[in-house]
Amino acid sequence: MMCFVLGPLMTLHITSPLRRSVFTVLVTAFALGGLPASAQVDQEKKEKLEATGYHEFNYGQEKKDAENWIQAIRVTEPPLRSDVKGEVTVKFTAKGMERANAYCWRQPTKENPSEWGHDVNLTPDGMTLIGGRGEFTFNADDFPNGPMNVRIFANNEAGKKDIFELQLFNTGGVKWNQGAGDHIPPIVKQEGLQLIFEEDFKEGPPSISKDGQGTTFMSHKPRGGDFSGWQFTMLEDGRPFEQRGDWLRIKARKDKDSPKGRSGIIASVNHEGKGVWAKAPAYFECRFTAQSAIGTWPAFWTLTSWEDKRGTDELDIVEAYGGMGKGNPNHPGYSIVSHFWRQKNPDGSKKKGVSTRPPMMELGGKSYWSTTFHTYAVYVGLEDTVYYFDDIEVQRHPTNNVSAETPHYFLVNLAIGGISGWPIDLRRYENGTDMWIDYVRVFAKEKTDYKPYSERHTATEGLQAVGLNFAVPGKEDSDMLPDGVAGAPHARQENWNNLQGSSGSLSDPKGADGKLVNGMTVTWKTDGDAKSGIDFAEHWGFRGNYLRLQRGALRGGGQITVTGVPYKRYRVFVFTNGGPNRGKGKIEISSDSGHVGPEPSYFYEVSWNEGKFSLSKAVNAKMAKNMNYVQFGHQRGQDFTLTWDNTWGGWTGVTGIQIVQH
Repeated sequence: MMCFVLGPLMTLHITSPLRRSVFTVLVTAFALGGLPASAQVDQEKKEKLEATGYHEFNYGQEKKDAENWIQAIRVTEPPLRSDVKGEVTVKFTAKGMERANAYCWRQPTKENPSEWGHDVNLTPDGMTLIGGRGEFTFNADDFPNGPMNVRIFANNEAGKKDIFELQLFNTGGVKWNQGAGDHIPPIVKQEGLQLIFEEDFKEGPPSISKDGQGTTFMSHKPRGGDFSGWQFTMLEDGRPFEQRGDWLRIKARKDKDSPKGRSGIIASVNHEGKGVWAKAPAYFECRFTAQSAIGTWPAFWTLTSWEDKRGTDELDIVEAYGGMGKGNPNHPGYSIVSHFWRQKNPDGSKKKGVSTRPPMMELGGKSYWSTTFHTYAVYVGLEDTVYYFDDIEVQRHPTNNVSAETPHYFLVNLAIGGISGWPIDLRRYENGTDMWIDYVRVFAKEKTDYKPYSERHTATEGLQAVGLNFAVPGKEDSDMLPDGVAGAPHARQENWNNLQGSSGSLSDPKGADGKLVNGMTVTWKTDGDAKSGIDFAEHWGFRGNYLRLQRGALRGGGQITVTGVPYKRYRVFVFTNGGPNRGKGKIEISSDSGHVGPEPSYFYEVSWNEGKFSLSKAVNAKMAKNMNYVQFGHQRGQDFTLTWDNTWGGWTGVTGIQIVQH
């Protein structure tokens, strides 16, 4: 066994030169904030980033020689991110530069049979730039089919230098290293894990939607917290996602349709918590490549359940920071980081995670994350958590108790700037960049049938009630299922009645016990103007059956009348929701046959309440703050009528009503 001391904090033990070798990185002081003392870090920025828990970004920065990196190269031919095949001529300008070379990664050949592939100098004699202009030709058919990255380097006698990464798609070429095939990672074999999820993106279009309902992936971070400077989005035409060949393409763009920029993320679960989870021991892996440019931030990571009161574990399997130059990451590789959010040690101190920067340019085929595809993985064991780069072990730490006991889900994203704090400058790339994902796989002992907390609720025992849920026709996610439990606190019930559309009537609805309430009639309608009707509301943090209850909303103003109420005394709960912006409304109750409670009207406000119901007792709009449902108590009449309207802000409406025996 050979041993190399890489610095005061890290020792690399190499046990075998083979691809499946185990490289064990022993981190003696690599808790967050524990990088070499020689690293020059701006203290103010460090403290600011430490406050967010993301200060590892600052440690990615190498200031030495950064001022010599400039943006000089501009490619004029072929078009950026275009399709190519056969003979390709590349033309570029590099103002102030004198020499240039170009490289591209190639599959194994007879002359160079390395299974990793190898780098090819497309300009072996170099290029002397005349007037800052350069041109070279290569045959794309000699290189791998699919996404390719032609890297152009230029410099001058003054020491200035630049790199331009030209992303192209080779429609010809050699099919090599596409998909996972039948390869099983060594640790998976050793632990006897089985494949519980695989997506290789060979069939299109990709199964992705805004909320993840009915699709494989969700295009936002579940329960909020998107962090990209160019916002994660999902447009009706599928942007920013595209299935191309055997890959998923995430297209980050800033254009007339998205003047503030857009990009993409995929999560394996949705806001309800439904999707792909894996409980330790488990193995997550993803193979991808992306462009290193100022602001690019591709990543593959996992999170544990947001419902664990002990906190959440975040395992950042790969965080790659793009761009060269002063004030940019200039990162020599990529970072691995663990976060133990909201967790403390027995002595009350904050529990710190672990971070490291694998020496990727010294491992395997010795290529960068933007040069060619690489596979990044994590094994979450009951004792140790181990990170892998192309099946090579590059980091190990004891498994945190939350990770050992709580399932993980995964996310893959192409963030552009944002919470990282790094600048964004993709102008010379025409404000565009791509991430290409080959596949994602998850192995575990068995599938995890994880149900979110809201679906583990049980109905209130002995409850006598009638639940009325407004549903959007054609949107099954707004229908309450027969065994779905939801409702006001201390009044949770099954057997909700789904009222479809913006108007209608229902006779003899079901009660909470599943029996018909004979003689009871419900009629409802909206105001009928352009601003009213049934609409699909935002999640506002709700999930599970509570999200279903909140999805369909009678927008704007409306009225509902109930006759034949069988209870002598009862309470009426009215639930509200709305669109993506905060909004307020007013709800009134009246009765032709009986007593109405002490307050005939209440105001509410739809806003972020972390997916919880907050009872409003506001008797004017000013008092209503983060209050999303109302209660009319002490009702005694056999009939009542509710009316409501939107009073301020974004659109709101009524999503459901509960009539509960008192």
